[in-house]
Amino acid sequence: MSPWTRNDQKIRDRGLLRFHAVGRPCVLVAAMAAASSVGHSQQTAPVLTPGSASPQQNQLIPLAPPMQQEQQQSLPSVGPLSAAQARAAAEKVDNVLPDLPAPPSISETQPPTPKQESNSVQQAEGSKAEPVRDQFTGLRPNFLGFLGPYRRPHVPELFPGNGERLNSLIRDGKLYLSLRDALALVIENNLEVQVERYNLQLAETDIVRASGGGSTRGIDYNITESPQGIGGPGSPLLNSSQTSTNPITPTIDDLTSLNATTVTQTNLSQTGTQNYSAGANIPYFDPSLIVESGYLRRSDIQTIGDFTGTTAGTTGTSGTTASPNTLHYVTANIAYLEGFSTGTQVEATVNNDSQVIYSSLSQNNPFYSPSTSVTVTQPLLRGFGRGTNLRYLRIANLNRKVSHLLFQQQLIDTIYGTSRLYYDLVSLGENISVKQEALRAARKLYQDDRDQVEQGTLAPIELTRAQALVTSSEFDLVQAQGLYRQQEVVLRNEIIRPGAPAFRSAFSSIVPTDHITVPDDLEPLNVEQLEAEGLANRPDLAEAHLQIKTGEISVEGSRNNALAQLNVYANVQTRGSSEQNYEPLGSPAASGTGAVTLPQNLALGGLRTATIYQGGVQLTLPLRNRIAQADAARDTIQLRQAEARTQRLEDQVREEIENAVIALQTAQAAYNAAVASRGYQQQLLDAERDKLALGQSTNLLVVQNEAYLAQARSTEIVARSNWAKARIALDRSLGNLIDKNNITLTDAIDGQVR
Repeated sequence: MSPWTRNDQKIRDRGLLRFHAVGRPCVLVAAMAAASSVGHSQQTAPVLTPGSASPQQNQLIPLAPPMQQEQQQSLPSVGPLSAAQARAAAEKVDNVLPDLPAPPSISETQPPTPKQESNSVQQAEGSKAEPVRDQFTGLRPNFLGFLGPYRRPHVPELFPGNGERLNSLIRDGKLYLSLRDALALVIENNLEVQVERYNLQLAETDIVRASGGGSTRGIDYNITESPQGIGGPGSPLLNSSQTSTNPITPTIDDLTSLNATTVTQTNLSQTGTQNYSAGANIPYFDPSLIVESGYLRRSDIQTIGDFTGTTAGTTGTSGTTASPNTLHYVTANIAYLEGFSTGTQVEATVNNDSQVIYSSLSQNNPFYSPSTSVTVTQPLLRGFGRGTNLRYLRIANLNRKVSHLLFQQQLIDTIYGTSRLYYDLVSLGENISVKQEALRAARKLYQDDRDQVEQGTLAPIELTRAQALVTSSEFDLVQAQGLYRQQEVVLRNEIIRPGAPAFRSAFSSIVPTDHITVPDDLEPLNVEQLEAEGLANRPDLAEAHLQIKTGEISVEGSRNNALAQLNVYANVQTRGSSEQNYEPLGSPAASGTGAVTLPQNLALGGLRTATIYQGGVQLTLPLRNRIAQADAARDTIQLRQAEARTQRLEDQVREEIENAVIALQTAQAAYNAAVASRGYQQQLLDAERDKLALGQSTNLLVVQNEAYLAQARSTEIVARSNWAKARIALDRSLGNLIDKNNITLTDAIDGQVR
């Protein structure tokens, strides 16, 4: 018998015929899956194991009576819709579906890369904020600055976490959690955010290192994304069990899959694993004092002319008494080196070895005075100029800006991931309510059928069919509860550190206090305007442009290293010995350690009595110079690669924004369709029950419509969840998730949300 009769006027209209054919709902699961897949990326990384906050956390929610269980979860149920509400939703679908946007055409109006970045990006670049609780000490001078160079810097131990906010949210053994509280907890305690805080300090150490003439050691460009969770792509809410044609044959969900708990790292470096060449040597900006001192005993070979008939001892400069022609002496040689940003290097030495080597013990001997040497060297080609010699300091200052932008990007990704996990928990909780209502309806049907069987008005086989529906509904509820518990574990590990002592507070479950609300109408979305906003506001794009600048500085250094080495020098020596020898200048940029090279004349001393004034040029001219030329060419090629990757990132930003807009508008239309479909399915079920009361239907049709209504309700939950995730995906692609959640970058760096 057809489910359609002439007496069913209350369920016959155009909207119903559109959504239902031969008594089966169009639940739009395919549309939901398509909408949810936009803007999400697959993630792989090591598995995160859950902590042990409470012995009850690894247990399923017990099968309490439906009403009691619903009160325990504090989750809203998906209530029935009136015919007018369903008809209004269907009309909205008719108006929205034809207007789904097409991707904007590429034309001259395509938004170019903005010349000026947004205020949030500029504030992040200009910020010098450091995490107070993790700030190192002893690296910069203080009021005892003269001891600073020899103190060992102190870095505090890893922050163990703060459980005050968590404890304030626990009531009756449950964690009542709003989205705002979840974001505050994740900013305070998430370890991935903590890693980026240390990255800020790595950049600060590079500035200090480059200020002394060393090369930069670099920062970490890796960004960690949150796990997908149970409600991510491939969610059980979207699998085949939600559209089963046989309501009394449940489909088993695999609750052992660990893909939902995996994380992945994204490297935002535009140069990849390749590094730029070292370039020309860097001067010693930190002055160095070298002191050599030691004891010397000299015994000369005696000759006939040495004997004067006396045996009196002689006294050396140390004041000791020695035998004839034997000298006891204490040597003291001192050197001072310092370089300047122009490439100039000053080298001064004082040496008293000359007296030991050539003098007798007479105070009138001219070698008694120490010899001194002062040399000033200035490069004219290789190593010349502040631009070349301060390149690592310029790169370090740019890296500080990059580190703040990387922290901002990590914060955006963490807020996005936490919000997605939170909304999925809300949806999985609402799905429990749907399964509870389905179980309650199945039990009601079973009770009614049992009464009719006892009265002899219904065949016993129908009671068996109703009992099969009850067990199938119980099975679905158990699986829904298991999925909810798994999502709790994923969200819990994201917002706190379960293994830390500060978070060992007993709570058996998480109860979300915020719920998803879909507006009646979506605000107008101008794609070109949104693209311009995203290009100006994305921190990953801003730090990519800064990497281009650091690459240009590195190329400048490598091109300078390809020049010939031409130095001009001036030297003054008292008790001079020889002409000034050629010495390499500065610290080798390849190592950048700042370790000085001992001056060649530190231990030679003056060999003559004359005072020498010298000046001249030193030229080193590689006749082929292939190594330096190859490095300069390779560095330029790597810079062009970085420019290409940055331009590709700009195109990717445009693509993400366009897809996010389409996903949000599609999710809005799909949600309206799901609401209408669920309303009409409710009317179908009511009509089928009325016909059964009049003897015009069968229990089988009622059971089928009960299952179809539960599927339609789950589909509506999926549509609502997809809308929420599409909304935050659009905000993420625009780079304004931090502002949307009223979080300041300085507070996040300090690890607190006010």
